Amino acid sequence: MPYWLYLIVTVPSISAFIGWLTNWQAVKMIFWPATRVGVGPLGWQGIIFHHADKFATNLGRIAKDDLISSAELVQRAKVEELDPVLAPILDAETPKLVAEAVEAAMPGAWAKIPPPMQAMIVEQVKQRTRVIARDVVADVQGTATELIDLQELVKHQLSGHNVERLSRLTQQIGKNEFKFIEWSGGVFGAIIGFAQIGVWEAFQHWWVMPIFGVLVGLMTNYLAIQMIFRPMEPRRYLGVLRYQGLFPKRQADIARDYGQTTADEVITPANILDHITAGERGVKLRAALEASITRRLDAEWDQVKGMVPVPISDEARARLRAVIIERLFALAPQLRAPVEGYLVGALDIRNTVERRLGGLPKPEFERLLRGVFQEDELTLIIVGGVLGGAVGCAQAAAVLAF
Repeated sequence: MPYWLYLIVTVPSISAFIGWLTNWQAVKMIFWPATRVGVGPLGWQGIIFHHADKFATNLGRIAKDDLISSAELVQRAKVEELDPVLAPILDAETPKLVAEAVEAAMPGAWAKIPPPMQAMIVEQVKQRTRVIARDVVADVQGTATELIDLQELVKHQLSGHNVERLSRLTQQIGKNEFKFIEWSGGVFGAIIGFAQIGVWEAFQHWWVMPIFGVLVGLMTNYLAIQMIFRPMEPRRYLGVLRYQGLFPKRQADIARDYGQTTADEVITPANILDHITAGERGVKLRAALEASITRRLDAEWDQVKGMVPVPISDEARARLRAVIIERLFALAPQLRAPVEGYLVGALDIRNTVERRLGGLPKPEFERLLRGVFQEDELTLIIVGGVLGGAVGCAQAAAVLAF
């Protein structure tokens, strides 16, 4: 093979390989390894895992400040719409609830009441229970608003033992951009490789190849990252080429994917209910529910006590309230599934996130992806240069050997 043809075939090809390899390595360093490997400053942990808490906090801040507020979430759960969701379960439980409550207040009294009268009492209690349930839900909405911390909820769902979800979500959001980083490195590297031939012919020194390898590694990583995010708005170059950064250009598509994932895995009814019923929040919510139920039961008692044929002591009333409250709390597992089903449609997380994320200003939108590795961009570029230089040494050996 003629020497000039050998250069044309090998130099741009190897330069393209350097560009692709260094950019591929940059993408891998974002997600791999999950746990730190190496010793001291020579160690490395995938950026997404190393900065998981920081990045998840940032996404939580975006969700809270720009996408949806806790107050809006709670207000979307309409009391009148929850009534048909709760009523079947409450109605089915009412006969047992009434029997236990009467037994707690007056042992043996329920069995002495004729069945037709029992049925009438149960039916009346069903009607009042629905009213009380609506009132209690309305009472605790304010407490629920205070208990929901969307930033903390999102952070919890994307960090700690859920960090794999953050990694997967990030790869899904930036799938096109990460692919662009890889293949654009090969394209840029090949272009630089043709310029490298001229420099090699002019100097004929072996160290030209490693130097160009370093330059290819640095420049391809830098250019790929810049072209993903810049320019934020379409711009025409040289009066002919019109270009917009890949990420801002895909804002509508990314918003749709992010909205779907958020609704399916992050801000879900199940996660929201877990968030407000666990730990200290759960204690506060239970206290608010107990206080509201107690007020409603006392109000009901004030209306019917004149019709009760026998006196009821305060201790008996306290036992009655305790039985009712415990029985209602025991229904929580049965109520949860239908409530979650209702909240899926009522909260409308997917459409809300898609619409508001799609309308987010470009600098804020950029934080969804660039925030993952911006702090370590320089490291990724430098490592690319080092790797490019190493491959450049092999390239020099190949040319010199020929």
